[in-house]
Amino acid sequence: MTHLSSGQISEWILGTREPESERHLQTCSTCHEDVVRFQDALATFRQSVHDCAERPYNRMPHAAGAVYGMMWKGAAIVALTSSLALLPLYLDVRQAQREAIDAQDSLLMDEVDQHLARTVPRSMEQLMQLMSEEKEGLR
Repeated sequence: MTHLSSGQISEWILGTREPESERHLQTCSTCHEDVVRFQDALATFRQSVHDCAERPYNRMPHAAGAVYGMMWKGAAIVALTSSLALLPLYLDVRQAQREAIDAQDSLLMDEVDQHLARTVPRSMEQLMQLMSEEKEGLR
């Protein structure tokens, strides 16, 4: 069984939900657990940011201010770590999109080359074949 790629999982979490990914997540417990773990991590991060934002800002004594500063440093580290964790997923999605566009462009160019390589229009091919057969019959 082929599991969802990191790009497919990130697309699903971001809201771009392909029907085949939906079906796979319903049947594959491994991928489903990956999505749940990732969503839980995002929810924990979101909650910690909200908790920090809801605390009132007071001028604190030096020791309490140091603890508060460490808390913000911790939040910054979590934010940076999450960003770094999500960056490869984002880049995978972008790379897959570029590859799909390149493949479409290549197919289109092949079709154009085939069309330009034709010596006569498609509608006249049978007539040209009949004429060549007649020439061979006259010889």
